[in-house]
Amino acid sequence: MDAHASGALSELRAEQFLAAQGMTILARNVRAPGSEIDLIAEEGSTLVFVEVKMRKNARHGLGREAVTPAKQRRICRGALYYMMRNGLMNRQARFDVLEIQGERVTHIRDAFPYQE
Repeated sequence: MDAHASGALSELRAEQFLAAQGMTILARNVRAPGSEIDLIAEEGSTLVFVEVKMRKNARHGLGREAVTPAKQRRICRGALYYMMRNGLMNRQARFDVLEIQGERVTHIRDAFPYQE
């Protein structure tokens, strides 16, 4: 399986996991200038911007370690763009990381704060 197909499968698993947790998936692979957000979900009245990271094993580190401060800033810019474009500036937002390693799924809620 190539990297693109593996990534798509991971994002599908992430969607299913979040839906099973009671979240509603609003959007997938949202592109904004200089950014892409893997999943946008809603939990209650909170918008949840989710970065999905898949690793076959821990040999190359944990997926969460790939969500660097620079990546966090890009995700935040994309979230702001999405919220402005969709008239959602009055909504609370948070940033989660969903780490998939083999069969294990780790959901890191509120993984990082908004950054400009």
